[in-house]
Amino acid sequence: TRPLPNIRKNRMSCILRIDGIKFQVDDFLESTELKPYKIYRIGEKLKIGKRKFEDSNGCFFDLSKADFNDFEQQRKDALKFLKTHFDQLKTVFDFGLTKDDKPRIDFGITTRMNDVAVQCDYLEPELLKLAGNLNFGIEISQYHPATEDYESE
Repeated sequence: TRPLPNIRKNRMSCILRIDGIKFQVDDFLESTELKPYKIYRIGEKLKIGKRKFEDSNGCFFDLSKADFNDFEQQRKDALKFLKTHFDQLKTVFDFGLTKDDKPRIDFGITTRMNDVAVQCDYLEPELLKLAGNLNFGIEISQYHPATEDYESE
């Protein structure tokens, strides 16, 4: 059997995604001077996936370059980003996001479930409080460990 592909390749370990149908992404970015690594707009052609065109406006920010197995560093980096840019980020709902649009912080981590009976990953109160005060969600996406075969591709 072939090992699982390295789906983490070229992916940041911790990102902030902000999007919504009415999100005025360009106005938000101009107002805050924040620099996302990706911006997308409704109607833009997609390169992958079942959908052919973007159905919302949004942007992605790289919160951490830590490895997928360094969740502690990811949390530290995300906390620093939120503290540093809190005032700019708190304005995001002034730019067309609705109460149903939930910006989210996504921690990409290596799963340990094939080595342990239970996997517990801790989020400190300060990080939860900052994200909550911004009305940002938090998700933890688990990925299988990269294999040497796919690391070299």
